[in-house]
Amino acid sequence: MTGIFGLFLGIPALRLRGDYLAIVTLGFGEIVRLVFVNWKAVTRGPAGLPSIPAPEIVGFTLNGRTAFYYMALILTVFTVFFMVKLINSGVGMAMQTVKNDEIAAEAIGIQPRKYKLLAFVISSVFAGIIGCFYASYLSYVSPTAFVYNTSMTILTMVVLGGLGSIVGSILGATILTILPEMLRFLSDYRMLIFGALMVFMMIYKPEGFWGASKRRKNIYKINAGGTDHGSDT
Repeated sequence: MTGIFGLFLGIPALRLRGDYLAIVTLGFGEIVRLVFVNWKAVTRGPAGLPSIPAPEIVGFTLNGRTAFYYMALILTVFTVFFMVKLINSGVGMAMQTVKNDEIAAEAIGIQPRKYKLLAFVISSVFAGIIGCFYASYLSYVSPTAFVYNTSMTILTMVVLGGLGSIVGSILGATILTILPEMLRFLSDYRMLIFGALMVFMMIYKPEGFWGASKRRKNIYKINAGGTDHGSDT
C-alpha cells in the first residue's frame, strides 16, 4: 500500500526538483497526518488504533523484546542486502547516474523520470515495512506518532551520516539514536541542535561522515587488492 501511495505521489511530485520536491513530500506527509487525526470514524483520531496483534511467522508469534530485536535485526540485514544488490545492479547504476547528472543520463538513453519514480516507490515500500514493524512492536499506532519532527530527524540521520552511502546512513542513525539519550537534559532543544548539525554538515562536510566518495574509495581499494595508491579517482 505504501508503494502504491509512493507511486501516486511521485507521478506529480517528480515534475519538481531539489528543494521544491522536498517541500512537496514533507507537505504531503503533514496533510496525511492531519487527515488521519481528524478522520475519527476510521482512525479514532488522536486516540489511534490500539490492540494491534503481534505478528505470526510460520506459526511463531513474536512476543517480548528479544523476539522483536531479532526481527529488527533480520529486517536490517535484509534491507542492507537489498540495497547493496540494488546499487550494484544496472538499475542502481542508472539511478546513481540520474542523481549525479540528469542531462548526461538522458544523453546515454536513461530516462530520469522512470528511475526517480522507481526510487520513490522502493523507498515507500521499505517505509511501509518498518511502519508495520513499529505498530506491531508497540501494539498501538497513532497519527500523532508521525509528526514533522520525525521526518526531520530521519533526514538529519542521512545528511549527517552521508548521502549516497549505506554505511553513512547506518552511522547517522546510530549517532542520532544514542546522542539524544546522552543529552536528555537538552531535550527541549533537540530540533534546534539537529538543525544546527545539518547546517554545519552542509557547509563544512556536505558529504557527511561517510559519504559516497568514501564508498567509491573503498571500491577502488578492493579492485586494487587492498592497496591504497593515494588517490580516490
